[in-house]
Amino acid sequence: MKTFWKTRSLRFWVAMGMFMAIAPLTVSAVIGHVMLNRGVIGAFHDVSTRQAEQVRPIQNLRILVWDTLIPVDEYVDEGGAERPLLYRALRARIETGFVDVRSALTADAAALQHLHNAFESWRLADAQATELVSVYHLPGDPVAALAMERFHGHVAATSDRLGQTYDAIAAIIEADHQAAMDFADRAELTAGLALVLSLIAVVSGVTIVGLIMARSVDRLVDGAARFASGDRNHRIEISVPPELNRVAQEFNRMITRIEQSETALSDLARIDGLTQLHNRRAFDEAMERQRSMLERGAETGALLALDIDHFKAINDSFGHAAGDEVLRHFASLIRSGLRPSDQPYRVGGEEFAVIMPQTGIETATAVANRLREVLAAQPISYKDHNISVSVSIGIAQIVPAMPPADVVEAADAALYRAKSTGRNRVVVIDGHGVHETTPQPMDAARRKA
Repeated sequence: MKTFWKTRSLRFWVAMGMFMAIAPLTVSAVIGHVMLNRGVIGAFHDVSTRQAEQVRPIQNLRILVWDTLIPVDEYVDEGGAERPLLYRALRARIETGFVDVRSALTADAAALQHLHNAFESWRLADAQATELVSVYHLPGDPVAALAMERFHGHVAATSDRLGQTYDAIAAIIEADHQAAMDFADRAELTAGLALVLSLIAVVSGVTIVGLIMARSVDRLVDGAARFASGDRNHRIEISVPPELNRVAQEFNRMITRIEQSETALSDLARIDGLTQLHNRRAFDEAMERQRSMLERGAETGALLALDIDHFKAINDSFGHAAGDEVLRHFASLIRSGLRPSDQPYRVGGEEFAVIMPQTGIETATAVANRLREVLAAQPISYKDHNISVSVSIGIAQIVPAMPPADVVEAADAALYRAKSTGRNRVVVIDGHGVHETTPQPMDAARRKA
């Protein structure tokens, strides 16, 4: 018998635990449903219906009756053709309200009697008001004052009898509400007992499953947590139960696939698709790494900012496909013309950058001029055209005291100086100021461009 329990699968124990948890819940749910429908839900529904169909309309009707005082009083005191019209509109709403309330009180004889009395008082008030708004009254007319006093009395009587109607309905509603509350208390007690039994069953089921699978589940959870925190080298080892062993194997394979996908996506996110150079994102990360290296004592480096001259004119003259070919050619030239330690990037449309670790300004200037000269001496062949291309280069020193953004800004300033003073040249900005190199002579066609 002991062997039987030990050899049961994960599905068996989960099913056993679920049965122990669900059985009392199901029984209590059925009992609670019957009790609630029979004694609570129906009663509360009746209460809410009465509130909406009887109590609220009676209250609204009382307000409308009192509102009739305003146009009638103002007409007697001040006149005005619009006030009788306002009164008649209120009268129509009041009569409709009486009809609606009467239809909602068909089963309450006492409330209907009070409503009938209220309607009779309203008929007297309406007759008095109709008489008052039918003729013009002089200020201080004692007859009008007496009629107004009678009208006010009929309105007050109507309101009081509507209040009696409300009290009769409220008493019934209160009795129904109290009965529903009493039944709800009993249902709550029953549900509480069922809940306690269900909790005991749930705890028992969870304990049984936990005792059997605790170690394997903990390993799964720990492996998932380590994976979520970024540990891609961890692998989960589980032998029993067999179901969790398969889960662990699939999880390990998933980690491997995700690690491979993340590596591929990370590489793609940092590569420019046209030139296959690293892009601006990779450039910003490399500048931060360069600063960290300087802070740890590495030698200062140099940053080259490169911009192809008259690139818009190339696109306009030969088409964007020709411009793409120029960019690819220039990227190939950079890769072949730099040292292995130098890092080229495409940071914009026709803008490039080169990070030169542990490089002084003199060496960076020599490399930049060599790139400039090679590009200027090699026209790019595109279809039937030979496109002459030159580049302007700005150089800034990478030092620990300057944040990466300031270094980039300095290199861009040097590049701007190179562009604004004739292009096809190298400009250096360092602690000693701005230094321009002498550009190579340009052929007539290039000068014209």
